[in-house]
Amino acid sequence: MRHGRSATLALAVALAAPHWAAAQSNDTKHEVEQLRQEVKELRQAVQELQQALKQQQQAKPAAAAAPSAEEKQLEAELQAAMPAATPTAAAAVAAVQPAAGKSSSILNPNISFTGDFTFLGTDNRQLNKANEFSFREAEVGFQAPIDPFARADAFVTVGEGESADVEEAYATFLTLPFNIQARAGKFRLAFGKNNTLHRHALPQTDRPFAEVVNFGDEGFSGTGVELSYLVPNPWDQYVLLTGEVVNGLDDAQGGGQGVPLDQPQAARALRDFAYLGHVQTFYDLNSDNNIELGGSALINLPKSGTQTKIYGVDLTYRWRPLRQAGYHQFLWRTEGYFTDEQVRDGGSSGSAAFQAPSFSLMDTATTNSDNNFNTDGFYTYGEYRLAQGWWLGARVDWTEVPAQRRQTWWGVYPYFTFAPTEFGYFRVGYQYAIQDELQNKESNRVWLQYDFSIGPHAAHPF
Repeated sequence: MRHGRSATLALAVALAAPHWAAAQSNDTKHEVEQLRQEVKELRQAVQELQQALKQQQQAKPAAAAAPSAEEKQLEAELQAAMPAATPTAAAAVAAVQPAAGKSSSILNPNISFTGDFTFLGTDNRQLNKANEFSFREAEVGFQAPIDPFARADAFVTVGEGESADVEEAYATFLTLPFNIQARAGKFRLAFGKNNTLHRHALPQTDRPFAEVVNFGDEGFSGTGVELSYLVPNPWDQYVLLTGEVVNGLDDAQGGGQGVPLDQPQAARALRDFAYLGHVQTFYDLNSDNNIELGGSALINLPKSGTQTKIYGVDLTYRWRPLRQAGYHQFLWRTEGYFTDEQVRDGGSSGSAAFQAPSFSLMDTATTNSDNNFNTDGFYTYGEYRLAQGWWLGARVDWTEVPAQRRQTWWGVYPYFTFAPTEFGYFRVGYQYAIQDELQNKESNRVWLQYDFSIGPHAAHPF
């Protein structure tokens, strides 16, 4: 009887322990109530088994009631195993928790690395790194949710021969009311379509000339805040409004915030900030065709130095027949830039954020009187997908150089891209360009590019 009772209790405890441990790990009211009900049922089952065993023992002859040597040994082994079958609360919780080494990866962000490798062959020796290989840029990305309400994205880039720089690092707040989403940190400004793209995501090896003369060869990032609002309307039309405020067009100043300065800095006013507004809408013409329209305005009117206003429009047309699984498609995109710069007393033309690329030898004008410069520029390109990983395209550039008199850049750029997977691509292109400020205005350029990514890297804006 002792053997039977011990075996019954051990069986009951062994059955109850996993349920009790799971309830402790989840620690929810519903599971606790469910566990209590299961324990109650187990107790009833144990009582029934004990009663049945008692009746069975009473029915046995007296000679058979004495346990045998084998039964005594089994009972001793069962009692020795009893402590292992009844863990403490801490041990039960630890049993259902993952090991520290296994759970530590849950808290790690998605980490990616992207490499951009190029070769520029040209007959113009004024172009930087002409006829050389270049590991043009390495980018390390960190992306992860902060909590259920926000997400963090950070991208650190290192150019060849340059120090590391934070290209973007911002938090996105996803659950704000009234169709609002916000960002805070350093981010690429939402001017047009191309400036929002990282270098490895560009459709061509270099940025369009109109973007370069306004924002530099790496585009423009600023530190500040952004609000975007998805506009509800009775037509169910996609309309997105974006507003951004960043420190200015030359806000990359070193030193820690709050560190004492030798001399007081100039008083700062609201007009010293740069303000950007962007509107974007999207139309489905049919299941295979759609167009996207956008407009941008960037204004920076500091009390001293250059006052800048840049306006932009962009149009994108996509043809992607669904019946072909997207393996044949066509994209055409055009952006126009309209720049108004006023060089004030003692100021130099152009902003520090808008320095021309290293191959430019512009004669920067310095003036003691106000000068207004109105310049225009545009680029347009078409790209056709020949097969799953094969692309053929061509781009045309034309732009006037901001804050310069009678200087233009223009060029044509056919190219071919092969992307065997989504983790890397090869690109080859020929570019013919004329730039007025160069000693040798004409240049022929052959671009070779290989770009690769490892690790999880979220998609860039569509």
